[in-house]
Amino acid sequence: MSTFLEVGPDATLTAMAADTPADRPVQQIPALRRDQSEATALVTALARLHVTGTSVDWAGWFTGQTGKSPRTVDLPTYAFQRQRYWLDAGPAGGGADASGLGVRSGRHPLLNAQLVSAADDVRIHGGRLSVRTQPWLADHVVWGSVVVPGTALVEMALHAGGQAGCDALDELTLAAPLVLPEQGARAVQLTLAPDEHGRRRVAIHSRPADDPRGDWTRHAEGILAPAAADAAEALTEWPPPDAAAVPVEPIYEQLGRLGVDHGPTFRGLRAAWRTGEAVFAEVALPDGAAPGAFAIHPALLDAALHVVGLTDDADADASGARLPFAWSGVALSAVGATTLRVRVERAGSAVSLTLADGTGAPVARVASLVSRPVGADQLDASGSADVPLFDLRWTALPLPSRRASGIVALGEAAALADAAVPGGLADLAEAVDAGLHAPRLVLLPTGAAPAGEPLGPTRDRLADILTTMQRWLADDRFADRRLVVLTRGAVPADDADTVPDLPAAAVWGLVRAAQLEHPGRFVLVDVDEHTDAELLGRALAGDEPQLALRDGRLLVPRLAPAEPDPTGAVDLLPDGTVLVTGATGTLGGLLARHLVAAHKVRHLLLVGRRGADAPGAADLLADLARLGAQARLVACDVADREQLAALLADIPAEHPLTGVVHAAGVLDDAVVTALTPERTAAVLRPKADAAWHLHDLTRHLDLPMFVLFSSIAGPLGGPGQGNYAAANAFLDGLAHHRRAAGLAATSLAWGLWEESSGMTRQLGAARRERMARQGIAPLGTEQALALFDASRRSRSPLLLPVRLDLVALRDLTTVDHLPAPLRGLLGVRPRRAAASGAVPAGALRDRLAGASDEDRRRMVEELVTGQVAEVLGYSSPAAVGAGQSFTELGFDSLTAVDLRNRLTTLTGLSLPATLVFDHPTPDALTGHLMAQLGPGRAAPTLLDELERLEAAFAATPPEALEELTSDETTRSAVAARLRALLSRWDGDTGAAGAAAQVIDDASDDELFDFIDSTFGRN
Repeated sequence: MSTFLEVGPDATLTAMAADTPADRPVQQIPALRRDQSEATALVTALARLHVTGTSVDWAGWFTGQTGKSPRTVDLPTYAFQRQRYWLDAGPAGGGADASGLGVRSGRHPLLNAQLVSAADDVRIHGGRLSVRTQPWLADHVVWGSVVVPGTALVEMALHAGGQAGCDALDELTLAAPLVLPEQGARAVQLTLAPDEHGRRRVAIHSRPADDPRGDWTRHAEGILAPAAADAAEALTEWPPPDAAAVPVEPIYEQLGRLGVDHGPTFRGLRAAWRTGEAVFAEVALPDGAAPGAFAIHPALLDAALHVVGLTDDADADASGARLPFAWSGVALSAVGATTLRVRVERAGSAVSLTLADGTGAPVARVASLVSRPVGADQLDASGSADVPLFDLRWTALPLPSRRASGIVALGEAAALADAAVPGGLADLAEAVDAGLHAPRLVLLPTGAAPAGEPLGPTRDRLADILTTMQRWLADDRFADRRLVVLTRGAVPADDADTVPDLPAAAVWGLVRAAQLEHPGRFVLVDVDEHTDAELLGRALAGDEPQLALRDGRLLVPRLAPAEPDPTGAVDLLPDGTVLVTGATGTLGGLLARHLVAAHKVRHLLLVGRRGADAPGAADLLADLARLGAQARLVACDVADREQLAALLADIPAEHPLTGVVHAAGVLDDAVVTALTPERTAAVLRPKADAAWHLHDLTRHLDLPMFVLFSSIAGPLGGPGQGNYAAANAFLDGLAHHRRAAGLAATSLAWGLWEESSGMTRQLGAARRERMARQGIAPLGTEQALALFDASRRSRSPLLLPVRLDLVALRDLTTVDHLPAPLRGLLGVRPRRAAASGAVPAGALRDRLAGASDEDRRRMVEELVTGQVAEVLGYSSPAAVGAGQSFTELGFDSLTAVDLRNRLTTLTGLSLPATLVFDHPTPDALTGHLMAQLGPGRAAPTLLDELERLEAAFAATPPEALEELTSDETTRSAVAARLRALLSRWDGDTGAAGAAAQVIDDASDDELFDFIDSTFGRN
C-alpha cells in the first residue's frame, strides 16, 4: 500500500492510503511554515507516520502550488533504512552557508545579521521587516499604509554605530518612507563606511525580501560619530511648575484626521503640559511591551514626538500627515527606558527634544528634528517615494542684545550707520588711509524700486553693484571688512510682502553667488520703513549673511520641506493651449511630452529660437502626435516683446492660452571678479526679459498655470554663476510678485538633472563631480517630472526641486561656505577645519613654528597638494605634481576661487582670488605661503634660557624656596652649579671650569660625589 501526502487549501498536510477515498484521511499534520528548520520537523513527522512506500508532493509543499497534480518520489520501504534523500548543504552544494564570509548574529530585534568587510572596514547590517515577524509595526499606519517609523531607523543607526565605536548620531536624513507590504517582507540593509575624520557614514536601504534581484530603495543616510561628553539634561522637577495641562486624546484625534493612525503599541502619550514656548510630555510603553534589546524602543521614542504639533501655529498641520525628515545631534545617556519625560522646544522649522526616565535622569537628547508633510501618493509598498521638494521660508531669530560697532555708510544710508562717507569706495579708501574711519561693516544702498518696467533698471543696478563688488574685492584695505548690501522690497520675508523691487531681487542672486565665492566678505540685508540704526546694528551683530528686517523683527531664509496644498492643483482645460518656451531643449521636450501624457494637455504651442530647425524637433512633434496632442513648433525670440505679442495674438480663440511654462535660458559662467555687465545682460535676456514679457502680456488672462523654470543658483547662490543666479532670482521674485497680485505663478528652482541638456552638457564630469562634493545630487528624469507634478499641489510661489546630499554639505570647509538657507536643514555647527585631516589655522602655525625649515616646507607642500587634490577630485595628493601648472592640472576660475577659500581658512591668511594665477604651480604657491606665514621659531638663545630660569625662580612660591634652601645639600649643590656657570662665562678654566665640565658629563650620583670632594660638606 502506498501513502500520499497532500497540502490542502487550509495549509494542512493530509496522509492517505492510495486505496482510501479522498474524503477519509488517515492522519493530518498541522500546517508548518515553509522554511528549512521546519522542513526538518516535517521529516520527523513523516517518520512518526510509520508508513511504507510513501510518496510526497515536495514541489507543492515548497512552492505552495498545491492545486497541481502531485509529483511522486519513491521512498525506502523500510522506515529506518540508512539512505539519505536530503541534499547536503556542504561546500559542493553552492555555498549556502555564509559563515565563511564572517556573517554573525546582529543581536538586535530589527538587524539580525552583521558583516565586517576585510579590506576597508565597511560594516553591513541586515534584517527582514514584516508585520508578521514584527507585529507591533502594524500599529504605525500613515494614510492606510504600515510605515516603519523614523524612530526605528534612528534606533538601527545607533545600534550599528555603537558596534563601531560611534555612539552619537550627528545626522540622519530620511529620503523615503519605508512602507511594509500587507504580505511578505522588506529586506533591510544598513551600511557603515568610515571616513577620514573617524566618523561613520550610515545608509539604510530596503528591497522586497522575496526578490533578490529587486532594486534597493534608499530610505536614510547620515553620519555617526564618537560620542562627546554627556551633555544631556535631567528633568527632575516634574511636572514643570506653572505648566498648563493639555488633554491627550484630542492630540490622537487630530493625528488621525491628518492621516496618522496609532495602534496600542504607539499610543504611548500619557500626559502633556505647555509652558511658554516649551511643551512637556510623559510617555510610556504599553502594558506587556518591553524595551528588550532596543537601546530606546522605537514606539517609545515615536510617542515622544506626538506633542510636536503643539509647538506649531494653530493651522500648521492643516496640510496633512508629517513624518520626521532630518535628525541631528541624537545621543543616548541610558538604555532600556520604559517611560520617558519629554521636553520639546521649537527653533524655526526644527524642534529639539530632551528625554529623561521616570526619575528625571537623562536618557537622550535630539538637538534638532525637522519634519515634512507626506501625502498618500508618496506611500507605496515598494518604498520608492523620494520627493525632495523644498520651499524657502523666512524664520524669526532673536536679535542680539548689542549692536555691531564700526558701521560706516556710503551714500544715502547715513541715517543707519555710525558714520558716513558721501561718495563711493574711493572716498572710503582715502578716509581709511587718513585714519578718519576704521569700518568693520560698510553699508551700500542699491537704490529704490523702479516705477515702470524693471528690465532696464535691473541691468543698470546689476552693473553698478558688480563694479562695486569687484573694486571691494580688489582693494586690500577692505580685506578684513564686510560690505553690507542694502535693499528694500527684494525678498518676500513677510506674508504682506509683494516684492516690488525686481531689480533688487536680481541683486540678491548676484550677491549670493559672491558670498559663496568670497566667504565672509558680503552681507545682504532687506529693510523696511521701520528699520533704524539701532535695529540694523543689532541685526548685523550676528553671524547671518542674509537677513530681512520687518516690523522690528530679524528674519533669515531657511530651506524646509514643501507642504502640499490640501485643495490640490487646478486642472488644465483640455481645449486650452499651453505655451512652452525652450521647448526644443532637452528639458523642454521632456516636459512637453509629460504635459500630454500625465496632464492630458491636447494643444501645445512650442517655442524656440530655431523652431522646427532645431535638432530633434521633428521627433518631438511625432511623439506628441502619437500621444494624441496637436502641437505647433514656432521660431520666436520670447525676449523680444513684439515677437512674443504677435505669437500670442495668433493663438486660436477656440483653444485659448491656459498655461505657460518658461523653460528657456542660457549659461555664460564666470566668477564675480571676471563678470562684465555685457555677460550679465546676455544671460538675463532669455530668462528675465522673456519672463517679464510673458507676465506682462498675459496678466489680463488670469492663467491657471504660469510656471517659471528657475535654478537653485537663485535662492542658494551659484559659485561661478553670478549672472545666472541674478537672472533666476529675478524669476523667483516675479513669481512672488504675481502671487501677491492674485495671479497664478510657480518658480521652480531646479537642482541638477541627470538628463544632459544644452546648458548642462558643457559642465563636464569634473564640474558635476564638484557639484556632488558641494552637496548637489542629480535628479533622475522620472523623479524630476514627479517633482513637477508635486509642485502643482503646493501653495508656495517658489519651490526648490533638488536632491541635497546633506552629508556632503556637512563636509564643507566652514559655515561660511554653506549657503545660508541650508543652515536650517543641517542645524547649527561650529566652524571647523576642512577634510583630509587638515588642521585649523592656529594649530597649523604652531606646528610650523616649532619645525625645521625642511619640515616646514614639507608641511606646507602637503597642505597645498592635499587641497588641490580635493578641489579637483583627485584620489590622492600624490597625483598632484609640484611643478605642474594649475592650468595643466585642470584649474579654472571657479576651482581657483575654491582653492583660495580653503587655504584662507586653513592658514588664516588673507589671500587674493588671483592666487593660483599669481603663483602658477603648487611649488610656487608653497613658497608664497611659507613667506606669508613667516619664519619658524628661532632656536632659544642663552639669554632666552636665562629668562626661563629667572621665570622659574619667580614662579616658585616663597615657602617652596625656603624649603629648598633649608636643605644644605641641595643649597650647596645649586650654588656650586651656578658658580661654575658664572666661572665659565668669565673664562675661568681652573677649578670652576673643571667643575663645569664634570657637571655637564656626570650622572646625579657622580655630581654629588664631585660636590662633596671639591667643595666639601657643611
